[in-house]
Amino acid sequence: MRALATMLLAGLAIAQAPSKQAQPAWDLKQVMRGVLLPNSNIIFSVQLKAPKNDMEWRTVENAAIGVQEAANLILMSGRLRSNGQPVPVLAADYMKFAKALVPAGRDCLKAAQKKSRDIVGDCTDSLSQACDNCHNVYRDKP
Repeated sequence: MRALATMLLAGLAIAQAPSKQAQPAWDLKQVMRGVLLPNSNIIFSVQLKAPKNDMEWRTVENAAIGVQEAANLILMSGRLRSNGQPVPVLAADYMKFAKALVPAGRDCLKAAQKKSRDIVGDCTDSLSQACDNCHNVYRDKP
């Protein structure tokens, strides 16, 4: 009986395994404009106007989660820049810049959970720095 259960669980694990690696659907600029920019703006806006209820604070928490998860999106292999060139996901500095979004998002999430405008204001420095470091090197120049 135990052997049968083990085989069934093994079969379930195989059935749930992804058949291929996910491919990016959008270019880097679209991800920036669709994910990072709006979520960062939600976090930065707390400095101007504090959320007034739990639902608005949850929006800030969700934005911080979006920032944190965006690191995975911009490091996804196969993603292109808007000029058609590949995103340099293997470049050490690009990886460092992208991965800096994780602690920045985590810090902003913790700050939002404390529901303090001042504490959220403190976390925005690391978020801004993470963005600026990458933009100074990789952002398309007009």
